[in-house]
Amino acid sequence: MLKNSFSIKVLSVSLLASTLLSAPAVASEAFKNDVEITIQPVQQSLSEVETLKLCIGYASLKTDADRTHYKKELDLRSQLSVKDHQFVDKHHVENSMTVCGMYMALGKPINEQSRQIRPMTFKAVHVYPDKYYVSQSGMIVETLERKPDTLPPPLIHTPPKVQGPPVDPK
Repeated sequence: MLKNSFSIKVLSVSLLASTLLSAPAVASEAFKNDVEITIQPVQQSLSEVETLKLCIGYASLKTDADRTHYKKELDLRSQLSVKDHQFVDKHHVENSMTVCGMYMALGKPINEQSRQIRPMTFKAVHVYPDKYYVSQSGMIVETLERKPDTLPPPLIHTPPKVQGPPVDPK
């Protein structure tokens, strides 16, 4: 019995010592992996970036190679329309472009306000220095000039009052 407890103690001490001695090697290996991940080029890690960040970040890209890479990634995610491809590089926004295409062409808006108008249907007003863009469910549906002393378009249109029937209901 005494021999068994001695061998268990020796075994536990040796396991503890080997763990303590190997821990710095494991930690330094993990640190090397973290450093390698941060050094990787942006092009290889675009698949991990959120879609909205890709759309907004496109406006600040400097090289055509980066723009092409971003467009390919967004196409893989099915985020761009035909009009997006036509007008994004011209920095122009038209109706039936996607909100992602608007962000790519003009960058982040000064302000945005959105509201749910029906189940699964959202309407938003995007404010830029010269125009208001109204989107519904991710598509640009209206473009309005931005003039001094005018308010942005309303998100909810109040229905007109309806006159009753000409005869009294029974």
